Amino acid sequence: MNQVKSSHLTTWQTTFGSLPASDPLSCKQSLWDRPGILASLAVIESSISDPIQMATFLAASAPYSGDWLLALPVSSCGMKLNDDAVRVAVSLRLGCSICVSHTCRCGATVDVQGQQGLICKQPSPSRVVRHNVMNNIIFRSLSSAGITASKESTSQTRLDGKRSDGLTLVPWQGDKPVTWNIIVVSTFAQSYLHASGQSAAGTAELAVSRNGAKYSCLPRVFFLYQSRSKL
Repeated sequence: MNQVKSSHLTTWQTTFGSLPASDPLSCKQSLWDRPGILASLAVIESSISDPIQMATFLAASAPYSGDWLLALPVSSCGMKLNDDAVRVAVSLRLGCSICVSHTCRCGATVDVQGQQGLICKQPSPSRVVRHNVMNNIIFRSLSSAGITASKESTSQTRLDGKRSDGLTLVPWQGDKPVTWNIIVVSTFAQSYLHASGQSAAGTAELAVSRNGAKYSCLPRVFFLYQSRSKL
């Protein structure tokens, strides 16, 4: 047994180098697995040439991107997904086939990966519902912390009549109330694909920059907080 252990240790050290004897995590399997996982990720990344595949790979390998898989399926908290929702979410994460290729109502072609559904410009009631759910989460969180707030307050209207998603009614930072706006973007949209192919956070950062410019005309008495999410 000791000979087998010594042989495996020698092979591991030959491949990945020596492990510091003082490392407090040397008894953890994850520590021994990590060099091999990183090496495999590097090989996969170097072989990707398609921008959509690269965006999918970077998003899936980003820290915390898979934390939603660890959430307890509690129906009362809205965290339980049905079978179809899980199938679609996992398929999008891995770049697998979701549906049969067909024509979208906007006229564009929907491929087997179903990514057109994330970037279609046609009005969709489900998008409004998802946006309102996210906005309600922020609003209820503030209320639970004892912070009074208002959704889509008329006191922060832009020149075109549009409003951000909410506003606290008490000072937040620099004696300014905070106003927030939710942004949900797709890493596969053509306008963001070049950014998402460079880094996992590239799409979100670009969206925040564009949204900040859109709301730059708000009065200077507000502190703008942007909640960003990417699909």
